[in-house]
Amino acid sequence: MSAEENTTADEAWPELDDLKVRACAEDWHIDIENECKLDKTLGKGSSGEAYLARWRGAEVVVKKVTLLSASTSLARKAFIRECGIMARLRHPNLLPFYGASLNAAQIALVCQYAEGGTLKHWLHSGKVRRSLGKRLQVVLDIARGMTYLAARTPAVMHRDLKPSNVFMTKDDHALVADFGLARFIAAAGEELTGETGTYIYMAPEVIKSQRYDTRADVYSFGVLMYEIVTGIEPFQPHNSTGIQIATAVADRAFRPKIPETTHAGIAAIIEMCWQQSQDDRPPFEQVLSSLEHMIPDILKEEESRRAKEAENPTLQSKALQNLSQTFQKWSDRMSELAN
Repeated sequence: MSAEENTTADEAWPELDDLKVRACAEDWHIDIENECKLDKTLGKGSSGEAYLARWRGAEVVVKKVTLLSASTSLARKAFIRECGIMARLRHPNLLPFYGASLNAAQIALVCQYAEGGTLKHWLHSGKVRRSLGKRLQVVLDIARGMTYLAARTPAVMHRDLKPSNVFMTKDDHALVADFGLARFIAAAGEELTGETGTYIYMAPEVIKSQRYDTRADVYSFGVLMYEIVTGIEPFQPHNSTGIQIATAVADRAFRPKIPETTHAGIAAIIEMCWQQSQDDRPPFEQVLSSLEHMIPDILKEEESRRAKEAENPTLQSKALQNLSQTFQKWSDRMSELAN
């Protein structure tokens, strides 16, 4: 890009100047060219290129952003919004944002490097079958991050919660990331409209372009929780397109089939999160509370079951017969927590 083009871009984008003033005042403006040493390319897409880099002694990811002139208005608004949101978020289960380069000639985001890659790779790479304990820890991590977003003032809607937008640390903890579609929600209860996100994780009201709020994220979390716990990609196997699946979700309450071997309490939370009506879904605070009460008991039950099966394999069939009773137990507990 020539100097003349840079000047034109700067003049046509006053919001960038305003954001840079804020970034400098809050000490999160980063001079990529002079402060970062780019080591290798991690990936490239239509919106930019990501690099593994060194910054002030730390290993980070630098995502250089490409804003094509054909989509200047929307792309610029999205970038300004994403930076503005990420700069205000602080939580152990969100991908840490360190800063941004906000010069028209070089626009980039700098975030923590997550050695474990994406949750999608962690779940489906086929190299390792993750234990139930590790998978439930990931569920808890994501629930904690999403509870923080929903509890903020103003609240933040992620609007694209899915495995490729969650990153893993080297010790198997989850970090919610990618706030490109995120929005602040006014405390008075602002509702959004318009189809946004990824079809198979998208809530019915979003698919229908009806009014929605943070409970649409709860729906996405329910689908994601199903995928983490079962290890099965939603709606697989199938021969339908994403749009066909979305239509069935919105019009006929179509959902993935939860395996009978799934713990009944976990199945109950998944089903509550992906209820067809947003009014019937619990808030993230309640979801997290239920998980924190339930998971220690589930892991104790799992450990006991495995020990007994090792001694007597026929006990496995008896365990399956008791699922209905266990389901009732956890359903009752969920009702108690809701009151």
